Amino acid sequence: MNTTPANPRVARRLEGIALLLIAVSAILFQLAATRPWAEGRSALGNRLEVSPIGVADFGLSSDTARVQCRWWPRIGDPTLCEVAPDGQAAMTRLRRAYPLAVAALWTSVLALFLVALRVPRSAPFIGILATMAIPVLAVSSLWSLASSFTGALSALLGANMHVAQHGFASMFAGALMTAIAVGLLLVSGMIRSSARNLAPQ
Repeated sequence: MNTTPANPRVARRLEGIALLLIAVSAILFQLAATRPWAEGRSALGNRLEVSPIGVADFGLSSDTARVQCRWWPRIGDPTLCEVAPDGQAAMTRLRRAYPLAVAALWTSVLALFLVALRVPRSAPFIGILATMAIPVLAVSSLWSLASSFTGALSALLGANMHVAQHGFASMFAGALMTAIAVGLLLVSGMIRSSARNLAPQ
């Protein structure tokens, strides 16, 4: 039974699902770039939140940040952003999380255009390569913050911190979605190539 005519339709469906996953991941990356990735209580009992752009101190019971310090851009209370002793390397990694998150966002947008418009037509694999870069950037952003926030700032020393679902989970979900999208695009490309090879000359 000849199934070649159905192959291009299957490839288009897989590509459509991949594009949807990339679009949703771009939204998740945009949300994750400024939401808290870690939260907890300081040694003094203050509620703290750490995001890729800075740290916020809510005090003992406030729902509004009492003190904030941001490193993207540099504003707020510098004492809250005081680097811990021997924490400079960790702080460097911590400050890398935001640029990597933004790079994942804009690479997602670029991949959408490259894959959807098949630009350039002579090298359609460029869109797949751009899509492959997205989960790498997202995981690098996750690692930059997760591996460094507890040792980077004096305000966080001795704090009881844990992962905040809003930001961290959004970034993780975006990374997972784009990794799945890469697989779908690779399968779609193989189906299209097979269909071309089986087509009558």
